[in-house]
Amino acid sequence: MNEEVFTKSKIAGMELKNKIFRSATHEGLSDMEGRPTEKLSDMYIKLAKGGVGAIITGLIGVQRNGRSNFHMCMMDNDNLINDYKKINAVLNEYGVPLIAQLAHGGGQCDRIASGGFNLAPSKKYYGIVNKFSQVLSEKDIIAIIDSYINAIERAKKAGFAGVQLHAAHAYLLSEFLTGGLNSRKDKWGGSTENRFRIISEIMKGARDRVGSYPILAKFSAYDNLKNGIREDEAVQLAIMFQKAGIDALEVSCGANDGLSTIRTKNIPYDAILDNKFKIKSEIMKVFTKKLIPLLIKRYDPIYNFNVDIAEKIKQNIDIPVIVVGGIRNINDINSMISEKKADYVSMCRPFIIEPDLVNKFREGKRDTSKCIDCCYCMFRKEGTPVKCYYGRVQAS
Repeated sequence: MNEEVFTKSKIAGMELKNKIFRSATHEGLSDMEGRPTEKLSDMYIKLAKGGVGAIITGLIGVQRNGRSNFHMCMMDNDNLINDYKKINAVLNEYGVPLIAQLAHGGGQCDRIASGGFNLAPSKKYYGIVNKFSQVLSEKDIIAIIDSYINAIERAKKAGFAGVQLHAAHAYLLSEFLTGGLNSRKDKWGGSTENRFRIISEIMKGARDRVGSYPILAKFSAYDNLKNGIREDEAVQLAIMFQKAGIDALEVSCGANDGLSTIRTKNIPYDAILDNKFKIKSEIMKVFTKKLIPLLIKRYDPIYNFNVDIAEKIKQNIDIPVIVVGGIRNINDINSMISEKKADYVSMCRPFIIEPDLVNKFREGKRDTSKCIDCCYCMFRKEGTPVKCYYGRVQAS
């Protein structure tokens, strides 16, 4: 056991009992109005009992027309505050901070769930929803900034230990940051400073409203898009996040560029055909299976793939750096922390199959996650809660 990984620490006053986060995972456990359900609370309790240092929620919507699906939790009105208060009261008993990841789906929004919208900085095609995005007006952008500020204040009132701005993976804030998705010519596009402006404005308003309340951010430090983010700009953006008042930065990658953010050894054809394309004909399955690699690109390596860029970022900023992406082994985690490549690590899929993985690491019962990186959990049926499928399509 590496003592440094399992030592207590603080981020902006938030107390953590170790340096392993449950990274944001879309749980699919809200009701149709976006209220968190008891099953979501139960999931967080399992993770807390399982030893995680902190839990970042699945994405929580800040605006109704930014809803990416019907089972996305929401934080767009005051009537939801008490529902989250109950969850946070329980988590406080376990000493595990619960951090609300605040998001707007942008171009990835389900048009029905969002009331007919999939608004983004620029008109781009989004294969995940098979639609071109609608372009945000200046008025829309101002309303979104206000929605984020209001949601941060609600999260504080609801007892969350902090919030995380989701600026990764081609959700709205990420769409603004990458030149691959933001081709605007006004003050919200063009230069790196202009593309970061929406986050600067959110942070100005939020700090006026909630003071020193912990505000973290997650961003894609690189993507595979033309005119997208690369290493030098990632460092520049990280410095901007720090100057804007962000308390810690989670480093991820990818933005509407296939299986870059979440990687796998083999494209999960069966799950995509059955659950996303909903193809039942065997003949059509054979035909479509040949097309999928043209639509969904797979990337290597699949393990520890953001560590190098996280280390580079850590060398250039003073706030804590959290690294996510294909982290599966405690020995790797030990090296990342002890060699100062990151201050914290976070994992998503390993906790779906083993909520108690951190306890197993700490007790020496396991050194590697059981997760086989099949990606079937990502391509599950719409409207179903997250679970491990272990490389098998769920029977209808």
